[in-house]
Amino acid sequence: MDKIHIHVSRKEKEKLIKWYGWIFVLVICLTPLVIIILPKLMLNVNRINSLLKESCIPEKQSINGVVNRVSWHKTYDGDIGCIEGHIEIIDSHNNVIHCLFKKYVGPNFNQLININYNDNLYLTGIFKDQLFLIRNIKNNTNNQVYTTEPMVSVY
Repeated sequence: MDKIHIHVSRKEKEKLIKWYGWIFVLVICLTPLVIIILPKLMLNVNRINSLLKESCIPEKQSINGVVNRVSWHKTYDGDIGCIEGHIEIIDSHNNVIHCLFKKYVGPNFNQLININYNDNLYLTGIFKDQLFLIRNIKNNTNNQVYTTEPMVSVY
C-alpha cells in the first residue's frame, strides 16, 4: 500500500504586515480616518486570510507518474504572489492525469520549482473535477520536495 504523506520541512512564513505596519494602524486609530481606512484594511485582511485557508489541500490521495508536460507561471495580487503549475502526469497504467500546483508566496520568495519533462513524481493531494489538486510533490528524480502550503501570512 502506498503511503499518503510526504514529509515537508517547515519554513518561516513571510509576514505581510511588518512591525512598522502596526504603528501605522495605531496612528490611524487615533484620527478620524479610522472610519474610512480601518474597514477597508480589515476587509482586505479577511480576503487574504480566506484565500490562504482555502489554498490548503488535504493529503487524501496519491499518484505516481512521469511528467509528460509542465508549465509554470507566477502572478501577483498586491503583495501576495502565486506560483501556479500545470503538470500532466502519465501513471503506470498509461493514464494521463492533469494536476494543478498552486502556492501563495510573499514578495521575497524566490524558490524555483525544478520539475522537468520525464521526471518521476510522487504527488499527494485530492482529485476534484477530473483535476488532481496537489498538496505535496516528491521529485524522485532529484529527491526534491515541494509543498503548496502558503509561505505568507498576514500577521
